[in-house]
Amino acid sequence: MKRQTACSLTTAITILLVAGCTQQPTRSSVESAGSASPVTDIRYQVGPCHGTCPVYSVDIGADGTTRFSGEQFTAVDGERVRANDPERFALVRRQLSSWQPAMGTTIDTPDCGPRATDLSHYTVTWTSREGQQAVLNHDSGCRAEDARQLTDSLRSLPQALGIDSWVGH
Repeated sequence: MKRQTACSLTTAITILLVAGCTQQPTRSSVESAGSASPVTDIRYQVGPCHGTCPVYSVDIGADGTTRFSGEQFTAVDGERVRANDPERFALVRRQLSSWQPAMGTTIDTPDCGPRATDLSHYTVTWTSREGQQAVLNHDSGCRAEDARQLTDSLRSLPQALGIDSWVGH
């Protein structure tokens, strides 16, 4: 019975994925993805604040492999690797897709608004198969609504990747 349920679920997911592939992309997905090949790596770095904020970097490959490097005020110092599945990469890519700049460009937090000056900075880098990069520099002290949503998304990544115990805080 469990095998039948699993097979039915797999079939339903496959049908949804195929149906989704036949739809026309939205304007925002075209703008964020650009005309370059698919992203094969996402890296984000968390910089220091005026206090004990964790300082670390995370590199997520398309195969799901997650490399963490704790630098300062993290629960784990140095490099750790976690073998996640490709769905973790897809989750992170979807979660950050609306903020991805065009390949070959670097942008700062759009519409920062009022800003607290003592919070962490993030650098997110999307890399394509050809090595092209799109870079977003984000100040988590930005108080505009979109900026706060981006900060919340970035802060949720360690849990989504299963590395929150390495980050601490």
